[in-house]
Amino acid sequence: MIRTNWVWLCVLWGLLGLIGCSQRLGESQLPRPSTRLASDTAQFPGIVQVLGQQLCTGALVGSQTVLTAAHCVAQSNSLSVKTSQAVYPVSEKLILGAGVEGDPHDLALLYLSRPLAASETLMPLAAGVSRGDSVVVIGYGCADSNAMGTSGVKRLGTNVISDVNEFIELSTPGIQIRAVAGPENRAGVCFGDSGGPLLKQVGNQWMIVGVAHGAYNESSGQISQFVDLNLPENRAFLSQHVK
Repeated sequence: MIRTNWVWLCVLWGLLGLIGCSQRLGESQLPRPSTRLASDTAQFPGIVQVLGQQLCTGALVGSQTVLTAAHCVAQSNSLSVKTSQAVYPVSEKLILGAGVEGDPHDLALLYLSRPLAASETLMPLAAGVSRGDSVVVIGYGCADSNAMGTSGVKRLGTNVISDVNEFIELSTPGIQIRAVAGPENRAGVCFGDSGGPLLKQVGNQWMIVGVAHGAYNESSGQISQFVDLNLPENRAFLSQHVK
């Protein structure tokens, strides 16, 4: 993230009024939170660490291309990508959005200085989600916003989309910015998860439908926001520039 007190620590009550909060699925329409927490995982090797001024998460989407959030890389001049197999220097970055709070085009593509090894796993892109869709949240972020040093471990949880407005939104009850931790079936995002993918199963494949932008608190817990790859400008950016 650009600043440690970025969107994560802001209580965006004004935003709630603008995005039609009344449309959001309520707790009675969402899974009851599990007593288990989102856990460490080795699944989805195409989900990687983006290393720059701060830790972020990204996804391998082309033979030489990583998808992440603009706010993760806008201020970094030296970037690399760490997979389960190697560290790849980044030779170029292409940013769509301004990399600021509330930007629905908060996307960036990183071009690696050499092609990925043939054994690396690419993640396919999809578009289109609805309230009530089941999704996977995955990233290298902290387990607790009060323990940011726990970043760097890949964690996975699931959730159900509670709203689709300018962003895709997930609700994690009973916590205040805690995590791809939180209940394993109501996971959200934390520092270091920015740029990570939101995954939806399409047929027999898990595909990227969103990119982690940030989160804010409300009285019932945390709302996590993901950039929607289905927005026309976002679709065009990816279709033209993934290589």
